[in-house]
Amino acid sequence: MFYFFPPLLGLAAAANLLIDTLVFFLAIKFFSIHIAWRKALRMLVALWMIGLVADIGGSLFLTSIGTVSLKTKTRLIDYYSIYSSPVSILLFAAAVVLSGFIIYWLDLIYLKGHLSKKQATRIALIFALLAAPYSFLIPTSWIY
Repeated sequence: MFYFFPPLLGLAAAANLLIDTLVFFLAIKFFSIHIAWRKALRMLVALWMIGLVADIGGSLFLTSIGTVSLKTKTRLIDYYSIYSSPVSILLFAAAVVLSGFIIYWLDLIYLKGHLSKKQATRIALIFALLAAPYSFLIPTSWIY
């Protein structure tokens, strides 16, 4: 639940920036994409912001499942110990996959305006796979 606690939001944003920077520069190097330094920096910041939006989308998904669980008096999700039930594991994994899809879709829309369609698709896919919020799979019990 990094995205709903302000001190942890800064930590999550910094970690995302580090990961996104690494993924972006390795991707453009691997695919031999030549981009001016200023343009690359603007693209990186935009991709980082898109990643944060996608992560918040995944967090909202988990929060809505938790709210439904409370209203129906069922325990679908356990924020403290993610691995307490198979349903909880599947819901947290679904949140990671949902965020990955959001990252891919929004990155693709953004990158099509700056790169060729093939390059945009490749980089969006790399970001969706490597920059998805795998931190959702870290149980809160490991932190607190």
